[in-house]
Amino acid sequence: MKIYGNKNGFTIIEVIAILVIVGILAVAVASRLSSNENNLIAATDTLTSHLRLAQARAMSTSADTGSVWGVRFTSTTQYHLFYCATASTCDPANAANQTAFPGAGSIIIDITDKRVQVTNGAGILAFNRFGTPYTDAALTAILAGTLVLNLQDSSGRTRAINITPQTGMITS
Repeated sequence: MKIYGNKNGFTIIEVIAILVIVGILAVAVASRLSSNENNLIAATDTLTSHLRLAQARAMSTSADTGSVWGVRFTSTTQYHLFYCATASTCDPANAANQTAFPGAGSIIIDITDKRVQVTNGAGILAFNRFGTPYTDAALTAILAGTLVLNLQDSSGRTRAINITPQTGMITS
């Protein structure tokens, strides 16, 4: 009677090779998850969308020639959407003029939890019915040059949002 060995298993070399590969992948995934870069990209995309929403709403109220929509930055990590029926008497800080972004849990958008902040930028960015950007809610101070809003994460990486004067083109 002949006895044959079990040929269905793995050798110790194959097991060690698989463990090394799994270890390398684990290190790569762990370093990617600890990165704030994803939070920075998400915060930049969200703020860009919010600015475009304010501009689109201003342009959609074409029959209402005196109204204004905009975004007011209350700090480096907080901002909100505002609407005023009359630009000349608009006070974006007034709670009656503040409105929530679609899908937002509150009126004030807070990016503190993303560990991201807007390092420079306008206190107010408002749009008239043509989508033209202004740096005040009364629509008297038209944006003179390209406005660059820089978002920075806790690691020092930055991303920029550019708002072009006259056309109001918003790019990130």
